[in-house]
Amino acid sequence: MTPTIFKRALFQPHRACVLLSAAMLAGCGREDISVYSVPKEAPHSHAPSLPSGHPDIHSMALARPELKWERLPEGWEAEPAGGMRVASFKVTDPENRSADIAVIPLPAGGSDLELVNLWRGEVQLPPVGADAVEKEASPVEIGGSSGRLFEMSGKGTGGAADQPTRILVALVEREGLNWFFKMKGDDSLVSEQKPAFLAFLRSVSFASAASAVATAHGGTSAGGAHAHNNGRPHWSVPAGWEEVPGGQFLIAKFNIRGEDDAQAAVNVSTSAGDGGGWAANVNRWRQQLGLAPADGAELNRLTTFIDVQGGKANVVDLSGKDMRTGQASRSIGVMVQQPGQAWFYRLVGDAAVVEKQKEAFTQFVRTVDYSHAH
Repeated sequence: MTPTIFKRALFQPHRACVLLSAAMLAGCGREDISVYSVPKEAPHSHAPSLPSGHPDIHSMALARPELKWERLPEGWEAEPAGGMRVASFKVTDPENRSADIAVIPLPAGGSDLELVNLWRGEVQLPPVGADAVEKEASPVEIGGSSGRLFEMSGKGTGGAADQPTRILVALVEREGLNWFFKMKGDDSLVSEQKPAFLAFLRSVSFASAASAVATAHGGTSAGGAHAHNNGRPHWSVPAGWEEVPGGQFLIAKFNIRGEDDAQAAVNVSTSAGDGGGWAANVNRWRQQLGLAPADGAELNRLTTFIDVQGGKANVVDLSGKDMRTGQASRSIGVMVQQPGQAWFYRLVGDAAVVEKQKEAFTQFVRTVDYSHAH
């Protein structure tokens, strides 16, 4: 049997612009084969330079992963990948129950605790501590390697608000990448599909590939620079914002310094679909500030709107205590829904800095151009 092959010729964790092509090969005794690939793009020739002494965040060595599988479980249908996904599937049964399956490779690192609590928030479960994370993990085989499996169920958010929902997440580290396999959907259907999900994990294989240097095109210089990194939206960065490496989950991160070493940061991230929904994200931000979850009525009271490209964006302004440092903190979060993708902007940190930067932050979000974003 000839395996189906998914190949990313250049993997960039901050974007997922996927060109889908299908080659149907017919032959005696052979099954059809689908090939998915993303060609490496030529470097941009007009990338503005970073300020002197700025960390070089525009070049990094990244693997070019290949994922193979023999065949999809019965009822699974491949869908175009988007956001950070490199593969996407959906299963729907005659009772109209459905589940979504995503495969996402990211640079190794990050906090298991933060990830698990993010997933728990998607099904309206309270956060847990580090000790509980280890207890929730169970061993699982993924492509011949030992991985970990997390399973959680609760009530959905967004379009599946308050519907019984279950999440399965398997993860394994290979060659500097964390591979995430996530199934989320109707509680009973995901339970029934768990054996198929585990069988799919066992069937995949990872082909070694040479590392490549990925150059992000463009950047930000001093205030007012027009940034247009490949795959990112176009934006104008306000004066005093310093771009720094954002880690594996952020498209961009900017540090802002105030008086007496007070600081705030602007975080930019994106996710396929609605990113888990407005309510789930607001309540995650509230949790980080030591605030209780907001119900529907409270969420409506807290939410305001601003004009952005293509319509309106949701805004929430929160004050509380940073649960990591114990210091007073303020957060302004914005969700911009674009076709098939949600963009999140968050100004968070010292209350005085946030207040001073509020107008600049709002203008920054309002003027982002998504025409070339992926």
